[in-house]
Amino acid sequence: MMKENVNFKVRFFARKSRGKNSSNFLLLVRVTVNSRRVEISLKKELPVALWDEKMQALKGRSSKATSFNDYLEKVKSKFNLIEQQLLFENKRPTADLVKARYNGEPDPDEIPNPKLLELYDEHNRKFKELLGSKKHSDETYKRHKVSRNHAYSFIAKAYKIEDIPFEEVNYKFLNEYEHYLKTVRKCNHNSSMKYIRNLGKIINQAHAEGYLEKNPFGKYKMSFERVIKDPLTDNEINRLIALNVDERLEKIRDFFVFGIYTGLPFVDLEKLTMDDIYEDKEGKLWIKKNRNKTELEFLVPVLPIPKRLIQKYKDHPLRQKCNLVFPIPTNQKYNAYLKELATLAKIKKILTTHLARHTFATTITLEKGIPIEIVSKMLGHGSIRTTQIYAQVKERAIRNSMEKLMNDDNEVQDKPENSQKDNKKGGKND
Repeated sequence: MMKENVNFKVRFFARKSRGKNSSNFLLLVRVTVNSRRVEISLKKELPVALWDEKMQALKGRSSKATSFNDYLEKVKSKFNLIEQQLLFENKRPTADLVKARYNGEPDPDEIPNPKLLELYDEHNRKFKELLGSKKHSDETYKRHKVSRNHAYSFIAKAYKIEDIPFEEVNYKFLNEYEHYLKTVRKCNHNSSMKYIRNLGKIINQAHAEGYLEKNPFGKYKMSFERVIKDPLTDNEINRLIALNVDERLEKIRDFFVFGIYTGLPFVDLEKLTMDDIYEDKEGKLWIKKNRNKTELEFLVPVLPIPKRLIQKYKDHPLRQKCNLVFPIPTNQKYNAYLKELATLAKIKKILTTHLARHTFATTITLEKGIPIEIVSKMLGHGSIRTTQIYAQVKERAIRNSMEKLMNDDNEVQDKPENSQKDNKKGGKND
C-alpha cells in the first residue's frame, strides 16, 4: 500500500436551485484532495430551512431526516473507501480520480489519448451536427473533410501508419506536411497554408486539452502570398454574354454573369432564394441578406441583366419547390464548366466562381466610379481594408490606361513638330 500523507476532505453544501421563487436548495458534495477540489451534485433538493451546514445533516429527528442523514453517511463512506482503495492500488489519490471512481467512470490516467486523425474525426462529427448554425456551413465542413483526407494520405505515405500520436506532431511534421502538399498534392502555396491552418485547429485543440505538451505552431510560421487576379474586362464579359451554347453551358454562363453583376460568392448564390430579393417603393429590386461566411449583411441593387436572369428561371422546378433563384450545380462542376466557357469565349484568364465577385468589385463598380465605401457594403465586407485589395486592381488599371494615354500624347506631340518641318519645306517651294 502506498504510504503518503494525503489531505482528504469530504463536505456537503447546499446551492440555491434555479428559479427566482424557489425556496429549495440543491445538495452537492465537495471533495478536496491536497488543496485540489471537485464538486459533484447529489441530484437531491431540500428546503433550505431544513439544512444544518455546521452539522452537515438535516435538522430534526423525523423519519425523513433520519433516512436522508443515513444516505449522507453512506456517501461519505463511499468516498473514504475510494481513497483507501486507491492507496491499496499504489495510486496517488487526486480529486479528478476520486470523482471518476465515484461516478463509475474509467480512471483518467487509464484513458488513452486520442491520435491526430481520431481527434479530427471527432471534430468533423461535431461540426456536422452543427451544420446550419452560425459559422458552421456545409462548405466549411467539406473543406475539413478534404483537409482530413490530405493529412491521412500524408501520414500513410511518410510514416507508414494510419494515424499518428500527438507526441510525434512537431515542427518537422508540419514542415514535411507542407512539402507533401506542394509536391505530391500539387497545391499552391496559399492552398497548402489553408490545409495546414485547418489541421492547426485540431493541433491547437490537442494542446489545450493536454494531449500535446508543446504546440509546434510556436515555431512553425504560416504565411500567405497576396494574389490579385485580373478581373474580366467589359469586352470579355460581353463575349461571354453573346456566346451561343447548349443548355448545360448556358445555365453556367447565366449564373456566372449573375455573379458578375451582383458580386455574390458561390455559397451565397447557391442558397439565394426569392425571399432575399425585395422591391422598394420605386419598383426597383434589391438583394438583401447575410453572407453565409461572415453573417455580415450586404445590399446589392438588381441591375437589368441579373433582373432578366431572375425572370428567365421563374418556372424552374427548384424555384417552385424550394424558392431558390437558380438551380446551382456543385462548385466542382461549376468550375469545370467555366473552363469550357473560357475556351469558347477566347478568354485566357482562369474562370472560377470567385472571379465573378472580383469582376463585380472592379470592372462593374470601382472602375465605374462607385465609391469604395458603397462597394464594401455591397460585398458584405466587415472592413474597407478588405475591399482595398480590389482598389489595387483598379489602380493598376488606371496606371495602364494612363500609360497608354501618355504614349498617345507623345505621338500627338510628335506630329506638330513634323508638321512644322513640312511647312518650312513647303514655304521654300512656294
